[in-house]
Amino acid sequence: MNFKLIKRGFRKKKIETGIEKNTGNRSFVHRTVAFMLSLSLTGLLLAGCGSSGSSESSETGSTNEAVENVADSSSTDSGDLTTLRIGVMTAGQDHMIVAVGLEEGIFEKYGLDVEYTEFAAGINTVDAIVTGQVDVGMLADYAAVNRLGNTQDDTNLRIIAHFASSASSKLYVNPDEVTELSDLAGKGFVTQAGTVWDYWNAKTYEAAGIAEEDQNLIKVDSGQTAVGAVISGEGVAFWASGTNAEKLEEAGMEPLMSLSDLGIRTDQYFISSTDYLAEDPDTVAKFLEAIKETQEWMGDNEEESAQILEDSIGYPYDQFLENFPTYVYSVDLLSDTLDYLTDIKDWALSAGNFDKDYDVRDFVDSSIVKELYPDQVEE
Repeated sequence: MNFKLIKRGFRKKKIETGIEKNTGNRSFVHRTVAFMLSLSLTGLLLAGCGSSGSSESSETGSTNEAVENVADSSSTDSGDLTTLRIGVMTAGQDHMIVAVGLEEGIFEKYGLDVEYTEFAAGINTVDAIVTGQVDVGMLADYAAVNRLGNTQDDTNLRIIAHFASSASSKLYVNPDEVTELSDLAGKGFVTQAGTVWDYWNAKTYEAAGIAEEDQNLIKVDSGQTAVGAVISGEGVAFWASGTNAEKLEEAGMEPLMSLSDLGIRTDQYFISSTDYLAEDPDTVAKFLEAIKETQEWMGDNEEESAQILEDSIGYPYDQFLENFPTYVYSVDLLSDTLDYLTDIKDWALSAGNFDKDYDVRDFVDSSIVKELYPDQVEE
């Protein structure tokens, strides 16, 4: 996978884990080629929502080829700033918040020198925590319950904050084949197997009252393949957003409903290890404070945020302004998000994604959010 880098005062070397940026020199501008970005933006809730069946002891991290950018001797000294390393999902909400916070100097305000590494999926940021490459990562709800379920006996991972929610994906259908949910019976319903689409599609069938023997799932390995399956006629429906939604609309597909119509959404969380939380809770607290201030700044300065993101990470200006209102930002651990996480866990257990039940709250560390924002924690 190729990346276009526009850089000043940086040298680069190949690594296999992500695109690491040392933020001591903010004149650095990174852009990803349009093809890569089109993949990343295709329902940016998506890749971070995959499941994992591996144990903590066998994890090896991402195998995505990437580029590490290290400030040379002429870059600005970080002085007394404390370094925090975070893994972000390329073009995800965490990536956007961190990029804007760096550009606006908000992390510096809280005494932090934030270094971030990009990954194709949220689950890869967690692999990087386990292998010691980063201190904090992110996971979306479906990926979180599956990772914890499959490693519950030996993991030291902890959810430390809920930071974003969205229900922007829509069910795109072939209007000649589907005009109401019940029309999905016996027809090809496209899913990216092993990801949150399994959950979305199951809830769709449940809402439609379609029995298991009448369910016809078409399993694919990417959003691009899913779009192709619907356009070719192999499938008649697919949950999509972003670039994939645009492609389906161009091909004559129409949205039938949104995730919110099913009462479901995607929640995203910051995650870390018990070791790091015990070692440096003050740094984590400063990080979450900076995240919250950046979220608020973005809400007050949408156009400025769009320009920053287009210039710094190549996210299209107009697409950000279109998508931004669909996200709800926060720094919390309210019972609503933990109960929702439990609902997804219960479904995943019944689907056989992991062998035994567990309590998601056993893998939540609310201490830092409770100290910062006591009214934003409900255990």
